[in-house]
Amino acid sequence: MDGTAVTSERRGGLSASAVKYIAIIAMFFDHFAYLFLPNDSLLYGAIRFFGRITAATMCFFICEGYHHTHDLKKYFLRLGIFAFISHFAFTYACHGSVLVIGTESVIATLLLSLLAVHIVNTDKVDKALKLPALLTVLYLASFCDWGMDAVLFTLAFEFARGKRSVQALAYLAVAFVRRLLPLLLASMNDFSVFTSKWYTIGLVLPAGIIMLYNGERGGGKHGNWSKWFFYVFYPAHLFVLGFIKYCFFQ
Repeated sequence: MDGTAVTSERRGGLSASAVKYIAIIAMFFDHFAYLFLPNDSLLYGAIRFFGRITAATMCFFICEGYHHTHDLKKYFLRLGIFAFISHFAFTYACHGSVLVIGTESVIATLLLSLLAVHIVNTDKVDKALKLPALLTVLYLASFCDWGMDAVLFTLAFEFARGKRSVQALAYLAVAFVRRLLPLLLASMNDFSVFTSKWYTIGLVLPAGIIMLYNGERGGGKHGNWSKWFFYVFYPAHLFVLGFIKYCFFQ
């Protein structure tokens, strides 16, 4: 999302800009499938399988961005502004109204994820208050897209920070406990749960993407533009998809 390391950790691989564009493409088609395709179709499942790339990789860059941003206050402000804007786009696309209260977009979830990382690292929050503060953040995230899971993904990346492979394993552990294991257990009692939600297995994909990340910002002289692209694209594409759905397919 913001301020990724400029120094290369290894040659080759994917830059931050490349990873973000992959995530944006996956997100667009995931939302397209959610809004327009029958949820029992193979194409729907296949698209949403690859769509699982986006949330976790953005959580990863929240962790990276916290440690590399030049201005944390501006980072919080930027996420806050676009969380506010994205609320209306998100509720319009998902519910057909901009006035839905109590459900927030993933940008709000990422804002809370950034706050969780800050709580872990800052000395301004007393150690005795850190756990209650984090539990409060998790509660607030339950009203947002991807909910507590996105915050937990981000914290997994944060606590395992220092070695990319360990971060990937920590993320996979959280994804398994929070999403994959419940799917498997539910499918043992009713296999139709698996046939309708099998695309959840796509949560393994972000681990591979993260392992390919080379630590470079990427994007050349347009690197700063690519940072802003996600912020603008997220609400814009939801408004457009929502407009098409409710104006032409209802």
